[in-house]
Amino acid sequence: MWYDENDDLSSKFGKNDESGNLNYIDNVKVMKSLKMVDKGKIYSMAHEIYNGMADRITHGPYFFQMLLRPYDNNYYKAYDNKYGPGLGRIEMCDHTGTHIDSLNHMAYNNKFFNNIDAFDNTKNSGSDKLGIETVKPIITRGLNIDITELYGTDLLDQGHAVTISELKEFLDRHSLKIEQGDAVFFYTGVSKLFNNPEKYDKYYDSSPGISYGLAEYLNGKNISLSGSDTPSSEVTPSEIKNTRLPVHQYLITKCGIRLIDNIKLYELSNDNIHEFLFICSPIPFRGATASPVSPLAII
Repeated sequence: MWYDENDDLSSKFGKNDESGNLNYIDNVKVMKSLKMVDKGKIYSMAHEIYNGMADRITHGPYFFQMLLRPYDNNYYKAYDNKYGPGLGRIEMCDHTGTHIDSLNHMAYNNKFFNNIDAFDNTKNSGSDKLGIETVKPIITRGLNIDITELYGTDLLDQGHAVTISELKEFLDRHSLKIEQGDAVFFYTGVSKLFNNPEKYDKYYDSSPGISYGLAEYLNGKNISLSGSDTPSSEVTPSEIKNTRLPVHQYLITKCGIRLIDNIKLYELSNDNIHEFLFICSPIPFRGATASPVSPLAII
């Protein structure tokens, strides 16, 4: 394990850094990534958000209700243009649906990334530092690592820990290499179940996903972010005795690498798309620990 009570969580990008490995997405990386597009085909990598959707109990339910309907208040009778507005109100956790974690989401021993004190930094209204508003729009090269392909299955077993050797085998098959600043995602087949909450909910505490050793390997490759098409991205239960979400803790708290959970990858995998331009821009909720996102893959 990487941590002990005296472990240093300093950023390699300096004492005031709040961006972590997103610093690897510089102008050169953006321009190189934009040149990947030659067909102009766009894939949405986000699941729909709706009342009754699958969600972790600790996140609480998503709730949407119409606040103003076009026929309320007789607006359509009051104006010559028969004006009829519609407005809705939303209640949700910042980790609802397809979402990106910010660096104030995970702490170790009361410290966030870059040794920021979790107690001092966290207020009822949010965090003073490392909130989701610090995440700049992301434009980089994306990789879809389809582990189901290796086993000729539609769905990996619950508790399957995705390994370094599986990643390397897939990359070799498709003549791909991980480059600095890439966004690397893992397809397990679980995202096909998202619109069936009864089935998807079973994967919150028992799921295939990124192993701890694989997380360490990804950090060594200087990727910008990662994630999988499962609720927690990492394998659950953890391989490491008496730990809870250690891959999240390692990548976010130690490495400054954000995760996108519940990312939709099955359309890319169905079309055998493994490399693409990746675009993602979170909603800048000040001090929030995450943001729902609607990432795009463009080929």
